[in-house]
Amino acid sequence: MRGGRSLMAVIGIILSRRTNKGVKTKNIFLINRKINYIADMSQIEELRAFVLIVETGSLTQAADRMGIAVSAVSRRLRDLELRLGTALIQRSTRRLFLNETGQLFYQRAKTVLSTLEDAEQEVQNAGGALSGVLRISVPLSFGIAHMSTAIAQFMHAHPDIHIEMDLSDKRVDMIAEGFDAAIRIGNLTDSSLIAKKISSVSVLPVAAPSLISQWPQLNHPNDLAKMPALVYANDRSPLDWHYVGPDGKAGSLNITPRMSANNGDVLRDLAIAGLGMVSLPNFLHYEAINKGLLQPLFPDYDWSGFDIFVVYPKTTILPKRTRVFVDFISGLYGRSPYWEEIDRTALAG
Repeated sequence: MRGGRSLMAVIGIILSRRTNKGVKTKNIFLINRKINYIADMSQIEELRAFVLIVETGSLTQAADRMGIAVSAVSRRLRDLELRLGTALIQRSTRRLFLNETGQLFYQRAKTVLSTLEDAEQEVQNAGGALSGVLRISVPLSFGIAHMSTAIAQFMHAHPDIHIEMDLSDKRVDMIAEGFDAAIRIGNLTDSSLIAKKISSVSVLPVAAPSLISQWPQLNHPNDLAKMPALVYANDRSPLDWHYVGPDGKAGSLNITPRMSANNGDVLRDLAIAGLGMVSLPNFLHYEAINKGLLQPLFPDYDWSGFDIFVVYPKTTILPKRTRVFVDFISGLYGRSPYWEEIDRTALAG
């Protein structure tokens, strides 16, 4: 088959490139000698199964990603190793791990699949229309309040792209769970991801006017320590609120929690009901502030804030649809997003 020969040529070129000195040359020859299995489509699926097993660390998760039975994934791995004449993955009762040959083959296989996918995308997008599935992970509250319009705009511009958006405050494993991009708020710790800042958000403690009226002696942020508080449970230190005063002096207070929850929308609504003060990003309560339902507490103080990022996995070739989405979302909110437009009279209150 002409297509098969072309793909094998690509693989041959990739495998002939220089490798790290620590990798044994015989492994390269072994892989080169056996690489002709690629000519058949079912054998390309063996490659995909192998790469997914490595990236997810599990036959079960790889099977879920491919939409097939675990036994089918196991069979594809077995057939692959039989064709190569060597084991790639060592198995124990608890985990799977690559041997030396498997590590070499994984890098080459991943590059081959990325090249193949990119070639398919170039052909499919020759007329200018992007297509395929784009999986996105978005924090729950931010996604509900601020991503719907953005996604609608993107889908109107690219009608052949199928969006799968997961709304959750859980930090997903993008590689294992197959996400193309994610919105992350706050500190980034995963070095396997590429991050691009898309905006920022300030944090303000707020309370309902009815609750504030019950605490007339609020002259300094530390006076908030005894006021009942509603706490976002996913914060690393939910009971410690830090601030910087107009004079540049930093301080902190330990609050008195009345309730905790892992959703900011619930906490905002309970604060509106007068059940406690709450410290949330402005994108969650800026409308309630502007409507007079919530009143900022000590707005002249800096109560920190967060950067907002779009992140995506490091890969040799980034699919065009992912790259276009990253560029789109990066230019959407800007340095002064609309959720920072708080009525100055509300701040003065």
